[in-house]
Amino acid sequence: MARKGQGLRAALSTYTSLEPELKEPRAARPTLEYRLRAKLVSRGRALGLFERGTHTVIDVEGCRVLSPALTRTSAALRRLLPLPIHGADLRETSEGVLLTLLTEQPRARAVLEEVARRMVEQGEALSVAIAVRREGDVRLLAGEPEVVHGPTAARHALGPDAPYAYAAHGGFVQAHAAQASYVYGALVQGLSVRLAGASEPALLELFAGNGSLALALARTGARVTAVEAYAPAIELAERAAREQGLTLRAVADDATRFMREQGTARFDAVIVNPPRRGLTPELRRAVGRMAPRALAYVSCNPHTLARDAWHLQRLGLNLVHAEPLDMIPWSDAIEALAWFVPAPPPAPRVLHEDDDFLAVEKAPYEAVNATAEQPDLTTRVRLRPGCEDARAIDAWGPSVSGVCWFTKHAAAARQLRNTGDAAPRAERTLSTLVRGNLRKQGTIIRREGESAGRGSRYKKLADVGRHAWLSVLSDDADEASLLGDFASIGHPVLGDAESGDLASNQFLEHRHGLDRAFLHCTHSRLQVDGASWLVAESALAPDLSRVLASLGRSD
Repeated sequence: MARKGQGLRAALSTYTSLEPELKEPRAARPTLEYRLRAKLVSRGRALGLFERGTHTVIDVEGCRVLSPALTRTSAALRRLLPLPIHGADLRETSEGVLLTLLTEQPRARAVLEEVARRMVEQGEALSVAIAVRREGDVRLLAGEPEVVHGPTAARHALGPDAPYAYAAHGGFVQAHAAQASYVYGALVQGLSVRLAGASEPALLELFAGNGSLALALARTGARVTAVEAYAPAIELAERAAREQGLTLRAVADDATRFMREQGTARFDAVIVNPPRRGLTPELRRAVGRMAPRALAYVSCNPHTLARDAWHLQRLGLNLVHAEPLDMIPWSDAIEALAWFVPAPPPAPRVLHEDDDFLAVEKAPYEAVNATAEQPDLTTRVRLRPGCEDARAIDAWGPSVSGVCWFTKHAAAARQLRNTGDAAPRAERTLSTLVRGNLRKQGTIIRREGESAGRGSRYKKLADVGRHAWLSVLSDDADEASLLGDFASIGHPVLGDAESGDLASNQFLEHRHGLDRAFLHCTHSRLQVDGASWLVAESALAPDLSRVLASLGRSD
C-alpha cells in the first residue's frame, strides 16, 4: 500500500507545477474473492492467463481473487474444454454471472450455442453471449457480444442502499465492489461540498459505463447527463433510471465527439473515468472551455492522470486533491480520485530574459499564437511585466514543447533583421523519437520546394523500444519541415498525427501514453545584430521522459 501511494506521488511530482494535497492510500477490504469481472484466455484444456511477456496460456484453477460465483462459472467452462474459443469474459451481477465466449471462428457458432444452452440450463451461468473477434484485431474482447441464451442484461447494485444498474455482456465494471462504493460515495459528497448552494446542479459524466455512478448522482436530485460510447450499456442505464423513478439523460456517444458538439453548453461539474490512456488533448481542451466549478477525475493510470493534470492546469483547472485507492489488491495497479477547481493558468517558465528578448518553456498542447480552439502561449507571455507587446519568433505547433523565443517590443524585432537574412538567424536542437532504427548520424536533404537544399541533421542518442531517439539540428522556426524530412525517409516522428505511422502511434498512445508528436526543443540560439548569440536550454518535457521510461529507457 505504501508503494501504491508513492507511485501516485512520484507520477505527479514529475510535473513540478502540480502541488495537490495527497491523502494516504485507501486499502481494499476484502483482498480475496473480490473480483466482479475476469477476462480469461484459453488454449486446449487450459483456461487462465498469459504468462508474462508471452502468449503461453497458464491454466489458473481456483483463482483466489475471483468472486465465488466467477470461480464456479469458470470451473464449469473448464470442464467443457477444449472448445473453439480463445478466451472468455465473465461478469458477476446481483442476479448471476454473464458469460461471453470469445472466438475467432464464426463457423463454430453451433458448437458454442450448445455450450451456452447447457451452461444456462444447468445454472452455471445466467446468460451466455458469443463475441467473434475481427481479423487483425489484437484485443481479447473485440467483437460485439451477441446473447444466445439467457437474458440480455441483469441488475446489479454495488450495495444494499445503492440504486441498481443493468450489466450487459462486455460492459465495464470496477473490479472491487467495496472500493467502487467508496469512490461513488466520495464523489456524491465531494460534489455536494463544491457545489454548495446550487439547486439541482447540472452534472456531466463522461465514460459513464453502465451508469452506476450517474444513477447515484441522479438520486441526489442533480440533473445528470451520462455519456458512454458503448451504446448497450448506456441504454440500460436509461432503463434503470426510468424503472427507479430517476431523471437521467443518457447519451450513447464518444466523449470527445460529444464535447465537440456542445457549443456553449455549461455544466456545474464534470466527472470523467477514462481508460488507461487518459483523456485526449481535444477532450481536455473541451473540458477547459466548459469551465466547470469542479472536475472529478477517476484514474486507473497515475502517469496519464499527471500528464492530463499538467495540461488542464494551463486550461484553468488546477489539481488540488488526489487520493490513491487499492482497487485491485495483489497487483501494482493504482486507482486515484482527483479533484480540480478553477484557477488562473501558471506563468510560463523563463529560460532567458533581457531588455529586448525573452525565451520561455513552451508546454505541449498549446498554440504559440491565439486560436479559437485553445489558450495560447503569447497571451501568457504578455501577462509578464514589460512583455505587453511581445511577439513570437518561433512558430511551434501545439505538439512541440521546449524553448520558444519572443521579442519584447518592435525595436527588438528590427535587431534580428540586421543579420542580412530574410529571417532571423537561429539554430535549434530538438529531441525526437522516430519509428524504426537509424544509423548513428546523418543528414536529410530536401529536394523540392522553397527550402530545397536545406534539411535536418541528426545524431542518434539511443535505440529505444525498437525506435531511434535522436538529437536533430534544424534552422526552421516550425516543425512542419522536420516532420516531413523524417517521414520522407520512412522513419516518421512517433506521435505525428499528419505524416506518422498510425499503428505505431496508436500503440504508443495506448501502451505508453504518447498523445502528441515526440518533439522537444532542447537548445536554441538566436543571433542578434548579426553578431552576438542568445542561448536558451530546456530539459526534455516530463511527458516525453515518461514515454522513454515506459519504453525501457532509464536515463
